[in-house]
Parts: sequence; C-alpha cells; structure tokens
Amino acid sequence: MSRLGPLCAALVALLLVACADVGPVFPTPNYFDPWVSAEDTLDPRSDRAPLITYRTATFRLFPGESRSALRTDKDFGLGQTYLIGFDLRVDRRQLTNRPVTLSRVLRTTGTEAADGSPATQIISVELDARRGATVLGRSCIPPAQLGRWHSIEIRIAMADNDTGYIEVFCDRRPIWAQENFRTTLPPICRLREGCTRGVPRPVKFEWQLGLMADGRLARGLEVQMRRIFYHRLFVIPNRVHTL
Repeated sequence: MSRLGPLCAALVALLLVACADVGPVFPTPNYFDPWVSAEDTLDPRSDRAPLITYRTATFRLFPGESRSALRTDKDFGLGQTYLIGFDLRVDRRQLTNRPVTLSRVLRTTGTEAADGSPATQIISVELDARRGATVLGRSCIPPAQLGRWHSIEIRIAMADNDTGYIEVFCDRRPIWAQENFRTTLPPICRLREGCTRGVPRPVKFEWQLGLMADGRLARGLEVQMRRIFYHRLFVIPNRVHTL
C-alpha cells in the first residue's frame, strides 16, 4: 500500500493538470509513427508519393494531377475513441478558390473497390485561398496564417448509436463539437430523432490525409505536414460537448 500511495497521487496530479488545460492534452512526438512511411500506407490512387523525412511529410501535386495521400484503417472500430491530427504549413500564394481536401475520415465496408460503391465521408479538412483551412464550414487557420505551423486535431468517438461525438481543435482550441449522435452517418444523425437508416456491416473506418482534389488541378500545389498521428483514447479530459 505504501508504494501505491505516491503512484495514485501522481496520477491524480496528472489528471488535475490535464483538466486545467484546454483541448487535447496528450503529448504527441515530433517524429512519425512507423505506419506513416510504411509501403501499404500510400493511397493507391495517388499520382505521386509524398516526400517523407524524419519530421516532415511534403505532399506535392503538379498541374494535371489530383491526389497525393496516405491512408490507414488499422485499429479503427465501433466503440473506440481516437484523437487524430497533424501540423500544417503551406504557402498561401499557391492556393486558388478551388478547395482541396487535406484530411478526411471515412466509413467503409471494405468492399468499395470491388463493387464501385463510394465510402461515406464523416468529416474532412478543406483548404482554399479564400477561407484558408476549414472544418465543417468553420475557420480553422485563416489564409494569412498558413505560412506558419498550426495543429489540427479531431477527437472522435466511433458509434452507430447516440453515444458518438466529434470535437475539432485548431491549435488546441475547440472550434466545432457535437455529441450524442451516430458518427457513422453525416452530418448529425440521431436515432432518437428518427435517423434510423441502417449501416452495412462490417463497419470500418479509414483516415486519409495529404492532397486530394475533386478533379485535376490547373496549378501545382505543395503542403507540408508534421506530427501526423492517431491515438486511441481511454481517458478523455476536457470534453467540449457542443459548440
């Protein structure tokens, strides 16, 4: 018991510090997890692979190209809560008013490639010259600030009932949050409000990030990312609830 006392005290102190902070408080490393550079992580539809160094991933598209992206579906599942995120830097002079997608979480069944059916997009991060980086229509990084490093993080509880939630943080400050809904169907689907549409089984999730355009670009574009990560969460301090 004498050994447990100091340990419990340290854990309580850690939680108190965490709850006094704002947004996700879990530290993330300055290097990449091994999955980022794994061969099977490159989206097979990519026109080119990103340039990945020890700390930075550079995604580049030339005119006539539409995709350079990484993807992972490992470990994601119903009943789990994850924090996913990355840091972003881009020269705004490259951008046009045509949005490109930087990150998105999809619900999949694993059969999309075989039968041609599209995956269901749950949430995405968009980038354009007029609004900068946005998530679900809300400003995350204004255009004038894109030349400096900024963090974008999404905390998502994956659920097909009314226990799911999504919270979006930009530079660790919440900008969007909804709770008590099905995170398998966009935008806000609640069983208690009559949203009873079925979801094909098995339910799987996939995270994609990089540069993903709807059609081929007329101008080249390059973005840099670092601290690309996803963590399964078991302790969730600083819930935002609804914003």
